[in-house]
Amino acid sequence: MREAAPELEQARECAIGWCMRLAEGSISLEDQIAFETWRDADPRHREAFAQMAHLWSAAGHVGDEPELIAVRADALEAMRAANNRRWPSRLAGRWRPLVAAAACLLLTVTAILHLMQVRPDTYVTAIGERRVVKLGDGSKISLDADTRVQVAYNDERRALRLLSGRAKFDVAKDPRRPFTVTAGNRMVVATGTAFSVELVSRQMRVVLYEGNVAVLENGPSNEPPKHVQLIARKVAADQDLKPGRIMIASLDRPVAAIEAIDLPRSLLWEGGQLNFSDEFLATAIERVNRYSDTKIVLRGNADGMLVSGAFNAGDSSGFVDGVSAIYPLNVQQKGNVIALTVKRPS
Repeated sequence: MREAAPELEQARECAIGWCMRLAEGSISLEDQIAFETWRDADPRHREAFAQMAHLWSAAGHVGDEPELIAVRADALEAMRAANNRRWPSRLAGRWRPLVAAAACLLLTVTAILHLMQVRPDTYVTAIGERRVVKLGDGSKISLDADTRVQVAYNDERRALRLLSGRAKFDVAKDPRRPFTVTAGNRMVVATGTAFSVELVSRQMRVVLYEGNVAVLENGPSNEPPKHVQLIARKVAADQDLKPGRIMIASLDRPVAAIEAIDLPRSLLWEGGQLNFSDEFLATAIERVNRYSDTKIVLRGNADGMLVSGAFNAGDSSGFVDGVSAIYPLNVQQKGNVIALTVKRPS
């Protein structure tokens, strides 16, 4: 038999390790997320499961009987103990990895079948549109314009993914089922609270209205997710995220900043107004473009240009008039595109 590639061998070892951890019974939410992340991160991980399952089947054991599909993690320990009694002690060590792989395969099959049965619902708003969605558990999502949110509920987790735009989440309390919102490579975890998440300018922005949340970043696939760190000091940023504050987390680095925010003004977008407080011009433009088919394009270096004030959503021309009156910008409109070009110093 040809030796396995180092990557596949490492995937097998990781599969066995994860199986042993899952077979112990109850695991933390972060461990569960880490397992699912590792499993889906690389086709070689699934290949390792398939190969180990084949070896297990060759040993005379059936791991895919229909009645076994519903086996949960708390039953795996009993299965492993039964197989240890079945094999002589001198063979137990030899077959233990196969037992672990079979148990891990059962968990994977169970998860896949469940995901096939519970397909995510996708809620979408068009440019300039806003909507409110009430979920089956009583939670509520307020979607900003040009926003996409996927929702997948099961018996253990309420998993949502913000694909674009901004949404506010009013979470119904259910300590048994954490409420997670993934945005880019960051994740917000809550049980019952109110917060908003926005994807803008390669950042995830989290405004906390009540309660508390954890904000995690995905590290190595074989480790639990880690808390996003504050820029100034190496502590979990969400420790400082209190109601009335905003976390601005980079999608490119596992660091974040916490700032105070005016909560009522931060929700003006729900009523059709955009409020900016010392916002970079490029970020403000990205938000304005969610509300109008007329798109604003910024050209040149505008790093020092900050925008403050409230504007009517969808009024791209009014926004352009306001910022061009303050900053040295050439304005040129062609069709549905308004180009703002930073004037070079003479």
